[in-house]
Amino acid sequence: MYKLSDVYGKRIFDQHSNFIGTARDVLIDPAEKRIKFLLKEDPMSILGRDRVEAKKFIKENFIPFEKVIAIGDIIILKE
Repeated sequence: MYKLSDVYGKRIFDQHSNFIGTARDVLIDPAEKRIKFLLKEDPMSILGRDRVEAKKFIKENFIPFEKVIAIGDIIILKE
């Protein structure tokens, strides 16, 4: 189990050492009390975008938390 403070500001890489981004925020499922997504950008920046831009923003910036393999000095994602 990870704490939110373990995630914020960490650099995110895939298994091949490719830089993906930096964890700027998280989305939590309150019913499950679990982190559902890592966010590479501030989620408030989605406001004012049309539907196509919003979908693109979500696809590019929301990372499903189940892809996380490890959190240490960096976050590593599985493919």
